[in-house]
Amino acid sequence: MARLLFFLLIIANLAFGAHLFLASKTETVDFTARERNREEVKLVAVTPPLMAARKAEESRRTVQQLAGAACVEFFGVTAQEMSRARDAFAALKLGERLVERRVEEITRHWVFMPAAKDRRGAEVNMSFLRSKGLTEMSIRPDNSVSLGVFSTEEAARRYLATVESKGAKGAQSGPFSREVRETAFLIKEPDTEMVARLTVMQRDFPTASLRAVACPAAVAEATEPKK
Repeated sequence: MARLLFFLLIIANLAFGAHLFLASKTETVDFTARERNREEVKLVAVTPPLMAARKAEESRRTVQQLAGAACVEFFGVTAQEMSRARDAFAALKLGERLVERRVEEITRHWVFMPAAKDRRGAEVNMSFLRSKGLTEMSIRPDNSVSLGVFSTEEAARRYLATVESKGAKGAQSGPFSREVRETAFLIKEPDTEMVARLTVMQRDFPTASLRAVACPAAVAEATEPKK
């Protein structure tokens, strides 16, 4: 019996010692357990102070140069960014002070006989041209007769000279097709605050620029106060 009590006392001492050891052990914090959505963490670019100062100076100069301009043009927006640019200008709520201007470029030239009154007249013109030895022709929807389409104005003029040398009087050359080369936004009488806003907006369109321009007559009349 005494031996049993001795072993029980030893076991009790060991259990109490283990409890003291565990209670005194410093808990190690697993900071990795606090991480959440590590794959969603994004690095935000920070503009270097020197570059930020340069951009601020450029903006200040632009505002200074355009201050007091009768009209300012925001130009050079790419076709891919045109929808976003229109939304940005719509947010400015400029009303009639904003005019969208498209700059077109002639891409093709042609030699033709001017439009006749009707299809019968166009066919008469075509018969006349055939009698002069011309064969490659077509009647256009407006009853003009096309003698050829060319990539350059010079080529069209040379062919017109050939047509005239055959006695086909009345033929002409001119632009055949046009493409929009660029779209510009014209703002009438912008104040300093508006110029500053345009300068800031320009940063969102890398190819865009601002310049002071003369106001077209139509824009000037549209923005004059009604008496």
